[in-house]
Amino acid sequence: MKTTRKRLLYIMVGCAFGHLLIGAGPLAAQDDCKLVLDAMTKVLDTPTHAYVTMEITGKPQTVESIYAGGLIYAKYDGKWSAGSTTEEMKQIAEKNRQTNKTTCRYLNDEPVNGEMTAVYSVHEVSPRATSDSKTWISKAKGLPLRSDIDMNGGKSRISTRYEYGNVKPPM
Repeated sequence: MKTTRKRLLYIMVGCAFGHLLIGAGPLAAQDDCKLVLDAMTKVLDTPTHAYVTMEITGKPQTVESIYAGGLIYAKYDGKWSAGSTTEEMKQIAEKNRQTNKTTCRYLNDEPVNGEMTAVYSVHEVSPRATSDSKTWISKAKGLPLRSDIDMNGGKSRISTRYEYGNVKPPM
């Protein structure tokens, strides 16, 4: 039972991050999507601690993940373990770019934890889900600081806060 729950956690974290790794198709006019995609992909190459709150099956769950050293670690029942690699997530992002229809729009600038960000709205239609999200991207670093996703008309929600200082693999 514990292995099944742990596997479900990795699937949920992967889905949450996969939805963030959106990408526009080959349309040249989608510069805003390129900015968002570049920021979300940059997370995979930057030591990152992500705090995720998900409400997927009607009850909220909190998950932490760390991206460092080419691996993605997830915290489950107070214990850290390694899951996918950042290269696997990059492959998922590439596949999403080819199959999903994504539109992005710059909304405004606003501070997040004292840092100025550019806020983007993203609408994505994939074969399995439709999502609307807002992503706050640091104007200084080009990295996301926050992301809120509503999937399938608000039936599922995922909120993520990203931190970049002093991040190391937990193991």
